[in-house]
Amino acid sequence: MQEEGTRNDGASGWKQLDTARLILSSIVVASHVFYFFLTPLGYVTFAPVMEWMARYAVLCFFVLSGLVIGRTLDVRHDGFVPFMIRRVGRIYPPLIASVVLVMAIDNVLRMSGVPTQGLANAGPMINSFSYDLRAIALSLATFGFGGWLSSEANAALWSLVIEMRCYVVAGLLAQIVRSSTPAGKAIAAIALFGAIGILATDRLLSPLFALCYVTFAFGLLLSRVVKRIPRLLPEIHVDISYSLYIIHQPIMLGLVLACYQPSFPSVEVAMALAFAATSAAAALAWLSARWIEPFRLQAVAKAYDAFMVVRRTDVGTAAS
Repeated sequence: MQEEGTRNDGASGWKQLDTARLILSSIVVASHVFYFFLTPLGYVTFAPVMEWMARYAVLCFFVLSGLVIGRTLDVRHDGFVPFMIRRVGRIYPPLIASVVLVMAIDNVLRMSGVPTQGLANAGPMINSFSYDLRAIALSLATFGFGGWLSSEANAALWSLVIEMRCYVVAGLLAQIVRSSTPAGKAIAAIALFGAIGILATDRLLSPLFALCYVTFAFGLLLSRVVKRIPRLLPEIHVDISYSLYIIHQPIMLGLVLACYQPSFPSVEVAMALAFAATSAAAALAWLSARWIEPFRLQAVAKAYDAFMVVRRTDVGTAAS
C-alpha cells in the first residue's frame, strides 16, 4: 500500500517501490487472467503455478507495506489518530469505488438476463458474481476487524483486510513507544492486546493469513535498518497498483459470465476478452489514481489538528 511520501523519496530510492507494487499487482492480474479466461477452456496444467505466483506476489506486498508503514511511523510522530485518518483516507475512497463497481456490474448482468451463478463445467473457475453487502459494510465500519470485504465477486480483497488489521497493530505499537504519558501508553497497550486477541481468535485465521502477518512484521523490522534503497527500478508518475488490484477481478468475472454463456468461446476470443478486461481495469485504475485516490480526508485531518491545537492551548492555560 502506498503511503504519503517525503521530499527525499526519489533521492533515497523509496519512490521506486511504487514500481515494485505495480509489478506485483500485474503478477496477480496475470494469474487471474489465466484463472478466469483459460481454466474454463481446459488449460489447467499451470493453474497451481499461477496461483502460487499470485500468493508470493501478495506476500511481497506485505513486506513492502510493512517497510513503508514502518518508515512512515518513524518519520511522522503525530500519534495514532492522525495515522489512522491517513490510512482511512488512503484506503477507503478507491475501496468504496470498487464496491460500487461490483454492485454496478451485478446490476448490469442481472438486467441483461445473464446468470450470475458459477459456470458449469468450468474446471477450477467456480466463482459466481455474489457478495454480502452487510459483511462489507461491517468490515468498513470496523476497519477490517468485523465482517469481511472479500467475496466471490472480488476475492482479491481478502489481503486488504489483513493489511488493514496490520496497520492498526503497527500504529498502536508506535503509540505505546512514543506516548509521553503513562495513561497514553496504557490505553494504547489495552487496545493493542484487544486487537491481537481478535486476530488470534478469528475463525478465518489460516496458515496463509498468519504468514501475511509475519511478512508484514518482517517489513516493519526491516524499516528499522533500511534508510536508502539502491536505484534498481524506474519511477512511475501515476501509481495505479492499488486501484488495479482491487478492481480488476469483478471486471474479469463479469465479462466471463457475460461471454462464456451459453457456450465457451475459442481460445482466441478468450484472449481478446482477457485483453479487453485488463485494459478496462488499467484505465479505471488510472482514473482512480488521478481523481479518487487524491481525496484523502484532508479536511478531517486538518480539523483534528486544529482540535488538538486548541486542546493543548486550553491545557496550557489551565496549568498556568
